Amino acid sequence: AANDKKRSEIIPINDQNSLESLAEALIYFHEKTGTRVTYEYIIFKDFNDEIEDARELAEFCKHVPCKVNIIEYNPIENCDLQQADYVKVNAFVKFLESRNIIANIRRSRGKDIDAGCGQLANKKR
Repeated sequence: AANDKKRSEIIPINDQNSLESLAEALIYFHEKTGTRVTYEYIIFKDFNDEIEDARELAEFCKHVPCKVNIIEYNPIENCDLQQADYVKVNAFVKFLESRNIIANIRRSRGKDIDAGCGQLANKKR
């Protein structure tokens, strides 16, 4: 999520490392290396999949040259978060592109075995 309130809900360490401090670190990194930053943005249904969320992300992207990978979420047991709708994901990406931000959708794989990043370890057997 590209605002601190939502980000803290899914990344508790954000309370100690806000988006502002992340932006400062990214600016420093870019100044020292000249490297474009890649953001990995997991998109969740009815949480961070609205155009307003895309607008906030586009604003954050102004700090340094970057590209954004939009990652589909693999739903898992006992978790309220769900995969965003295909139409909303596409609209999100089109909005970023309209702001001259390179954006790619990384389509979900491994749904049948809860194989999203870190999700295998989260599943109880």
